[in-house]
Amino acid sequence: MSVVYARSLTVLAKVTEALGVSFEAMVHKAGIDIGLLNLPDATLPAEKFFRLHKEILAQTGEENFGLLCGRLSYMESFHLYMSLASAANTFREWINLLPDMVPSLGDLVKIIVKRKDDNLVLELHIDWPTHETRCLVTDALLASTVMLMDGFSILPARPVRIDITYPQPNDSEAIKEALRAPLHFNQSVSALYYPISILDLPQMHVSTSLYDNVKDELDDFLVNFAWEADNFTVNLYSVVRRQLACSDYSVDVVAKKLNLSSRTLQRRLQERGSNYQHFVQQVKSTLATKYLKDKNLTIIDIALLLGYRDATSFSTAFKGWHGCSPSEYRRNL
Repeated sequence: MSVVYARSLTVLAKVTEALGVSFEAMVHKAGIDIGLLNLPDATLPAEKFFRLHKEILAQTGEENFGLLCGRLSYMESFHLYMSLASAANTFREWINLLPDMVPSLGDLVKIIVKRKDDNLVLELHIDWPTHETRCLVTDALLASTVMLMDGFSILPARPVRIDITYPQPNDSEAIKEALRAPLHFNQSVSALYYPISILDLPQMHVSTSLYDNVKDELDDFLVNFAWEADNFTVNLYSVVRRQLACSDYSVDVVAKKLNLSSRTLQRRLQERGSNYQHFVQQVKSTLATKYLKDKNLTIIDIALLLGYRDATSFSTAFKGWHGCSPSEYRRNL
């Protein structure tokens, strides 16, 4: 059975309260412990998550609740995706990292990126029946993804088609306004279609001072090593940093992206008095302390950015690096 992180309730709570309805009462009816809101890295069954959605729709009468959640989710996850974007120069690189970045929904959602003819397609696979009635999760994901794709590009990046699994609502003006693309309901999977040409669009952050932070970050990292910041080190750091987010950073994968054999990569590290495992752990350790200074990133956000699938694994690793948990480290900043 799929689970979602308790932090996913935060957005629901904020939108519900904004509509003047008691969130605590609905959480109780859905059989969810309200105390989970104070344990953002805890999880709950997807069944209860969707039961809460039914209560929300019944109590608020707001059919566009999911679209409102999508707008808020975009704003609240901005720092996570900006941190992710800083490891990439173009949409092509960024989108390759995107499928692993739906942190609050745990294993409920999987994004699959495909190419169909002249289109790039982002399929949203939800491990729950979403074709019978309007689905708040589908609405939230579509709305937030549309804003993410457009918000991180210097040039407009708008979908040319959007597929939705559920039937067309009687009043679909709000969803048309939010998504601003030709909508196709009753489809087998919800998906967003973009022209393949968006892959080479420059990202917004590259043309802002935010991108300069990556250089400062690299300087902080190099303090821990005795060798100079030559091209090999900079390129290796950049590739490892980018691959962490998609949890695909084995020595073979990284060496291939550097156009080296894994043996050559290991030899060059040995010449500098290090090895690949130590290098990766040092990258993770340096990035972890940097991310923890940003209070807009949650512990699970940071875990995902560093290639961990859950907060517990990240916490165990962090204790090995710094002798305390990530939460303790953040409290002492």
